Amino acid sequence: MPEQETFLDEWVGNKRVIVLKTYDERFAREVLEEMTPEDLATLASSLDLDEHADGGAAPKPADDGFIDAMWDELQTAAREDWNLFSYFAVQEHEGPRKRNLYISPDWPSAEAFAKRTLKSQTAP
Repeated sequence: MPEQETFLDEWVGNKRVIVLKTYDERFAREVLEEMTPEDLATLASSLDLDEHADGGAAPKPADDGFIDAMWDELQTAAREDWNLFSYFAVQEHEGPRKRNLYISPDWPSAEAFAKRTLKSQTAP
């Protein structure tokens, strides 16, 4: 299996934002389950969850089964090869504390999320 790779590593003050490319499905699922409802909505939008849902109405973050539906879409989009999946995880580090913020199947949406996170930390 390919190694995890750092795609972005930037500091704002004492906070560090990192984007990792990982092939670890358990880690990716863990990040998904730790995301805020607002960030889940961002991911759902980037995955076009409504367009891929049966009947055209995807579950919402507060609905039962939402995380499972998101996971199914995330895995479909993260497939690199028939049995290889890659994910981009956004993490925030502050001292010894680390938070998983976002998971994505693609670099552009993970980078955009990381840049927004960095920008929000520099805003007065």
